[in-house]
Amino acid sequence: MASRTLIVMSDSHGDREIVKKIKDYYQGKVDAIFHNGDSELSSSDDIWSGIYVVGGNCDHDSGYPNNLVAKFSDLTVAQTHGHLYNINFTWDGLEHFAQLEDADICLYGHQHRPAAWKEGKTLFINPGSVSQPRGEIREKLYAKVVVSDHKIKVDYYTRQHDLYPQLSKRSEEHT
Repeated sequence: MASRTLIVMSDSHGDREIVKKIKDYYQGKVDAIFHNGDSELSSSDDIWSGIYVVGGNCDHDSGYPNNLVAKFSDLTVAQTHGHLYNINFTWDGLEHFAQLEDADICLYGHQHRPAAWKEGKTLFINPGSVSQPRGEIREKLYAKVVVSDHKIKVDYYTRQHDLYPQLSKRSEEHT
């Protein structure tokens, strides 16, 4: 399996500068950059060139898709914001979406809380919020996902690109 590196951010809520900062830092150095919605920017903004982006409940521009699926030769990544799957109440809809897409990784946002958990073959990842964190962890974060040798490693980083090691996760069963 080829090694893949993905950058995942979400819930920037009008903070175009942080989206640009993360994009500029990683573009050309990683396989893909994702934004899981609630940017509150125009879907036609040139910032989105080279970024997989979906719409969230605060994105009133109808130009955003609700879901995206990125297929690499050996990896399928399903992406959504999460609000349309009622993730504040149940994981059933999100898990069903991931299953339908046969996703190795399912990216979501909406809750502003970093999380990485596995259900079946799918690793679900919420990068937290780069602008408005909620819950116990009040750090503004994004995620870096490295897939290699049947492993998936998820690390979280601050807006200054510093590792936030308390949240690092590793999945050993990726096939």
